Amino acid sequence: MKRSLFATLIIVFCIGNLFAKINPKNLVSTSVYSTVLKEKRELKILLPSEFQNTYFSYPVIYLLDAESNFGTGVEVLSFLMDNHFIPPHVVVGVPNTDRFRDMTPVDSVLNKTIFPTRGGADTFLKALETDIFPFISKQYRGNSRRLVLGHNYSGLFVMHAFISRPELFDRFMAFSPILWWNDTAMVNDMDQFLTENSSIRKHLFVSFAKEAKNMLEACKDITKLMEQKAPGDLKWKYEWMPDEDHYSLYRKSLMRGMEIIFKDYKYPSVEDLAAGGIKSANSYLRDIMLNYGRKEKLPYSLLESVCLQLKQNEKYDEAIKFLTYTSVNYPDKAEPYFYAGEIYEITEKPKQAVKFYEVAHNKDKGRWDYEQKFLAMQKLLEELKNKEQNQAHL
Repeated sequence: MKRSLFATLIIVFCIGNLFAKINPKNLVSTSVYSTVLKEKRELKILLPSEFQNTYFSYPVIYLLDAESNFGTGVEVLSFLMDNHFIPPHVVVGVPNTDRFRDMTPVDSVLNKTIFPTRGGADTFLKALETDIFPFISKQYRGNSRRLVLGHNYSGLFVMHAFISRPELFDRFMAFSPILWWNDTAMVNDMDQFLTENSSIRKHLFVSFAKEAKNMLEACKDITKLMEQKAPGDLKWKYEWMPDEDHYSLYRKSLMRGMEIIFKDYKYPSVEDLAAGGIKSANSYLRDIMLNYGRKEKLPYSLLESVCLQLKQNEKYDEAIKFLTYTSVNYPDKAEPYFYAGEIYEITEKPKQAVKFYEVAHNKDKGRWDYEQKFLAMQKLLEELKNKEQNQAHL
């Protein structure tokens, strides 16, 4: 039975608390002077585990409100990257200096007394484009594939970036965005944006928990608009999380959103590979190259599991094909040859069986069972040969 990424990670987290295992060498604190904002901006960075051993560029995740959310964010994201749920990214946490200034779009004078510096979201977008993006590209090999995620006011910023500067990011994740801002102006802005754009090749994930009435109403309006007007090439998803509140949904939203947005990156299941064969394996790897620019191969443990399932289900021809594919990708492994020997033994082809048992034994001299199986098959062949000779003399 297939299990969701969120359920899997909750189980792992409860058993081993693996989210906390982040290599300190992959964490960097730095700063860049913004010529747009006329101030220095601190940055918190998580590099992919493979970063020091590569030369190519990486997509970038921009994590807003990093002064409060970077710890939780990198715990989840490092686990997802290290376990192939999402591609390796450079994660850039951007702490606030004036949250209400940078995270809110221009509004009416209604909030002037409460938020005197509000309305600088467009300026902050310009600062990202002019100052921070080039810095990350030069210093940490960040490329133009970008994801931005935010919660609360920074969730509002994400929604604003989606409709005002969609070219800056490929993927957008907004958790409980403050849609009541400026008398829910975001609803009308989204309506206009969807009406004016027949093609939006982006990803958008939005989540809400138990919210105030005006937030929920705006959320329903946004969802209805998306259902009615979103173009076919916009990949969007709305998640309602009634068991969470406005502040507790961050971790769950992050895991669920990543599962949805990068669902094509997750390894195919044993069942899918067993049904689709080598063609499905190659199709997956081709898509990873086309969509993410990564040349990969399926892990040995996954290929071995497919081979064993095919063998157990007595689909011997398919199993032999997959074992051949596995041995080509992992030539030092002895097990595929041993499994092939077992199949040929079961199908009463001892001459082929002994050849594969011999290769398995030579590749792993430490396996006593491999040696014994090879010697037993040699003995069987000798007995069969003697039996044939005796019959020939009669």
